[in-house]
Amino acid sequence: MSLEVSVSLRPWKDGKQMAKLGLDGTLDTATAPQLEKELAAVFEGPTQILVFDLGKLSFLSSGGVRVMLAARKRVIERNGSCMMLKVQPRIEKTFEIIKALDGLMLFKDDEALDTFLATMQKPATA
Repeated sequence: MSLEVSVSLRPWKDGKQMAKLGLDGTLDTATAPQLEKELAAVFEGPTQILVFDLGKLSFLSSGGVRVMLAARKRVIERNGSCMMLKVQPRIEKTFEIIKALDGLMLFKDDEALDTFLATMQKPATA
């Protein structure tokens, strides 16, 4: 099988950026290096918010989870956040089986994600 990765970047607060990676196909040990390459390019910039759009991901193996969790660790080291968007039940089950959901933010659609992100960017009120 194959994996298509689409990357979109948009400005975030304080000169940082948000990266959204759309995954289409299978993410396994054969395709994980492709995602690692895309992530390396994303992390060359000031990425502080990382969003994986999993709406078109048809299969996820432990090798793919490893790459995603490594990216999550890297963005957290930058005081950022990693989020999962449109997680299909079969993909969520993979995360559950290997107990990798702790601390991951899951959103059912773009609207829910955008609402959360807008809240994060609002200035605090006294």
